[in-house]
Amino acid sequence: MGPLDIVSVNNLGRRMGFAERLEYPSRSLQKPLIDWKMEIDDSPIFRYLYRNFRPRRHLEFGTWRGTGTLYCLEECSATVWTLNIPDGEVAIDGTRAYESDSGPYIGEFYRQKKLGNRVCQIYCDSRDWDLSNYPAGFFDSALIDGGHHRDVVASDTAMALRVLRAGGLCMWHDFCPDPQVLIRSEASLGVVDGLLQNWTKIRPAMRDIFWVQPSYILVGIVGDFADSGR
Repeated sequence: MGPLDIVSVNNLGRRMGFAERLEYPSRSLQKPLIDWKMEIDDSPIFRYLYRNFRPRRHLEFGTWRGTGTLYCLEECSATVWTLNIPDGEVAIDGTRAYESDSGPYIGEFYRQKKLGNRVCQIYCDSRDWDLSNYPAGFFDSALIDGGHHRDVVASDTAMALRVLRAGGLCMWHDFCPDPQVLIRSEASLGVVDGLLQNWTKIRPAMRDIFWVQPSYILVGIVGDFADSGR
């Protein structure tokens, strides 16, 4: 992968060029990364990015119960296209990876808030998603947080880059290069491995890309020629 650019969470606004400074909770800064929770520790970062970047059309790989979708819907006026495999993610050994990422659980949080009128929920394996009716540059932002196997991460990333506009925001969740996390988290290992295997294609498509420290979030800004070689 080469040297990884790292941006302190307290300097995220400056790096992104936002006027608002992120008031990040000090309690999260005191926690080991292995004890990190998206709903507590990563959520202020996601909400801050959506609130200040303000996408109109947002793409999300991996709906689960709709937590990440809700962050976007509540912080800006975007319409969200979000994908989830109907029967949920399967672990490497063939067992169910989670108990609440399938059937009626999918998207339940944004439906409880009655925000489904701004969501296009797509039920399919993301690798089978038909992109033919989505023009290049259709989406302003994307969150890749679906299947955590390296081939799924690579496929979702390639799809996102096909439909993100120049200057668009691309985020990967569960990206954490901390050695202790990689030893204990199969999800983070899959995401890091999936990006590592395809870094020579991903990095040239980005104007900027960096890990927000501390977090489980990799942030990228799409360059002007992300669609080269399509």
